[in-house]
Amino acid sequence: MMRSVDLRPAQGDRAKWLVTRGTKRPRGVAWFGFRSFWGPLYHLVASVIATEDIDSRDWMKADEPSALAVRVAGVLLGVEPERLATGSLTDLLERDVWIDFVADTGDDVSVSEAVGRLLASTYTLPDVDPGGRHGTVIAERADILLHGGDLAYPVATDTEIHDRFVAPFNRALVEADDGRPRVLMGVPGNHDWYNGLDGFNRLMRYRTDPSPAANHGERRRGHLRHGLHWAAQFLRVRQIQKRRTLVLHGYVPVQEASYFALPIAPQLDLWGLDRQLRSIDYRQRRYFERWRGSDAGRRRIVLFPDPVYAHLEPSVTGVAMAHAVRLDLRRIPHLCIAGDLHHYERLREGASLHVTAGGGGAFLHGARLNRRGRKAPDREWPGQRTTLALIGRVPFAVVLGSAGFIPHVVLLLLFAPLLAVGAWAFEVPLGTRVATALAAVVLAMASTFASGHQVNRKRFTIPLAVAFGLWIAWAPIAASEFVLRMGTFAGFHVSGWAYVGLVLAVSIPLATFGLGALLGTLSALGLESTLAISALAYPGFKHFVRMRVRRDGRRVDAWVIGLEDPLAADASPVLVDRWSWDPWEI
Repeated sequence: MMRSVDLRPAQGDRAKWLVTRGTKRPRGVAWFGFRSFWGPLYHLVASVIATEDIDSRDWMKADEPSALAVRVAGVLLGVEPERLATGSLTDLLERDVWIDFVADTGDDVSVSEAVGRLLASTYTLPDVDPGGRHGTVIAERADILLHGGDLAYPVATDTEIHDRFVAPFNRALVEADDGRPRVLMGVPGNHDWYNGLDGFNRLMRYRTDPSPAANHGERRRGHLRHGLHWAAQFLRVRQIQKRRTLVLHGYVPVQEASYFALPIAPQLDLWGLDRQLRSIDYRQRRYFERWRGSDAGRRRIVLFPDPVYAHLEPSVTGVAMAHAVRLDLRRIPHLCIAGDLHHYERLREGASLHVTAGGGGAFLHGARLNRRGRKAPDREWPGQRTTLALIGRVPFAVVLGSAGFIPHVVLLLLFAPLLAVGAWAFEVPLGTRVATALAAVVLAMASTFASGHQVNRKRFTIPLAVAFGLWIAWAPIAASEFVLRMGTFAGFHVSGWAYVGLVLAVSIPLATFGLGALLGTLSALGLESTLAISALAYPGFKHFVRMRVRRDGRRVDAWVIGLEDPLAADASPVLVDRWSWDPWEI
């Protein structure tokens, strides 16, 4: 057994000014960068092609729950499933079952490897036994690795999953290999669906053939080279070669579909839902209803692809999922666990416990800042103070291009022609003002549309977006005055194309700062809670959840283990949270 690690409690709500960032490729996705267009582009194609008439789930055969429990037990015990009787997983194993939950994994390759080492470790954890006595428990890597979706970014193709998740995790898992077979299960997220579940199936779907060797290789090719290779093969009428399987070292996939029901303990099930095409489809509704009908009194741990409560508010998609499979979350205890939002939050609503833990490696999302009239979470990591401090950095990150250069290019394409026409048709100051007036109309409309699309339930965003749109459009006027005054101060006159170039050089940073300020203001006011922090691509506050399901199914204990600065030389794991859930406590 590996040496166990003693955990210190997570420190107060703080964020480092100088966080360590990865230098290896592939690096984290810049969400205002041109590579991030792959996600929306794949999504558009998937939305056009993968309608309700053409659905990857049409070819799936969902596992019968009892048979799935036998298959999982067979892997963990190292015996053929045919030799086992039916029953819940804990009954078949005759012991507690341990689960590691992780989600939103493959982004920066260095951070992914750090998370892999975090998950592969053995920990000495504070424990409370059934008699109420305090002690410790040695928690090795769990029997089941449960993935909450979004295996890799920006699109979970076989290449991106290999490069950003499988290969870096395998480098950590090989070092911690103890020879025990473990089980891999999960549900897809939206980035997995961008690729029509092709990459997801290559990693997560049950294989009847002998398990191939784990993937440890280095990066194959980027999006551009991959696209050129695809085009060349297409023109030559040749088959596009992909990896047949993606293998996580020491883990065996067991599920036949992107959703499942697993009787994990007596009177306790583990459900995994898949709604990412649009909604919970009729196959799942029928599948879960059949299993529910066999014993209506069972309790459930439910794995959602996105949270039922997102930023302390009921999520439209989460509530719809619960309604589709007839889960009464307010009156009947459920443990609802999800990723998708890249932070940690534990919230009790009604009879159910809601845990969001999307800290598997992707860029950070912050906590909600404006909480007027909303219940505070029982625990969150990072919290409001850290989130507010990070938001203050957003305008500078946008100006410097840390988030990508799409805003710079868009503003250049807007300002440059208008300024050129203004300089050609009018005197210098007047031309700038005419160009700015036209830009103001365009930017005010664009800002209103973009902000309203993200937070369309908030009418206040319209005047706010208009105001910032005007601020951004005002940048050429300010730049023009600055250039003219500096020219006068230096004793020379600037005109013509030199003037246009200098105005552009000054106005683009001013305008992008305004864009960053708009994003930060929306977050500070609680109108939107993801875009601003996403622009920072902050690599800190990574975490996963290690859970113990008691053999009798009467309690689930959990420890949330994290890294504040994963790539720092002195990085050490911290205990973020510890909780227990009683399925029968109302």
